[in-house]
Amino acid sequence: MPEGIDWATTTVDGHRVRYGAVGSGPPALFLHGWGLRPNAYARPVEAMAAAGCRVVAPALPGFGGTPELPAGARTFAGYGAWVGRFLDAVGVGDLALVAGHSFGGGVSTAFVHHQPDRVDSLLLANAVGSPTWALLPNEVRTMVQRPYWDWGRHLGGDLFRSPRSLRVLPTLLEDFVPNLLGNPLGMLRTGEVIRRADLVAEVRAIAARGIPVSVAWSDRDGLVPRSAFDDLRRAAGVPGLVVEGSHAWLITDPAAFGELAISALVDARRASGRSSGVPIALP
Repeated sequence: MPEGIDWATTTVDGHRVRYGAVGSGPPALFLHGWGLRPNAYARPVEAMAAAGCRVVAPALPGFGGTPELPAGARTFAGYGAWVGRFLDAVGVGDLALVAGHSFGGGVSTAFVHHQPDRVDSLLLANAVGSPTWALLPNEVRTMVQRPYWDWGRHLGGDLFRSPRSLRVLPTLLEDFVPNLLGNPLGMLRTGEVIRRADLVAEVRAIAARGIPVSVAWSDRDGLVPRSAFDDLRRAAGVPGLVVEGSHAWLITDPAAFGELAISALVDARRASGRSSGVPIALP
């Protein structure tokens, strides 16, 4: 594993943004989930870096002290465009890998769709982006139809369902509580963006450009349903990977996430047709 994450700040759109950086090798990007900051993902980000990357992980707009985007830009396209400006601010050009979890997966998709020439590979872990909530015999229910209480029920269940989740609960709350207290309305506004997400066409377009897309999901995830995972993996033209765990599985099992990062980097090398390039090292 690489040494610990270095925390720094930069300026994007005139605002201070905190981010972490770790590892050496080709640049890569990690984007966190809703309600959290990069801090909670320190171990998964380090495992990703151990695959052979220099990973940067910013606090996305509305979280971790980064101001919200203007009202008209609070869309996944707006978040994706912000990511491009963040990378410019920290001097990062082309990326070997972009990875995102949950909300960060949706932002990753929007960014890669917006700037595909900048990215070699995309890794989506329990990503939002499908409008499908439930498939019934004669009906498809959408995320917009999903009641708010159901989101909250699964959020609580994800945190308390397993001993692994309980072990990382203090870390999760260390991120979640300041975000909730500091900007509760902003969290709700971002949640509404998530409810209305439909990035299936964007994933399909990314794959059509020849950018490898890896799609992973965990078998006890109640926040992002299996139907949503199936929509994204089919759009990417891949079988997808189902791992053991709840929605935050990569925080409790960073080594497994590191292995996914290695596979994504290998796929990127194969797609590029280069005989040399991304160095791969087992975590």
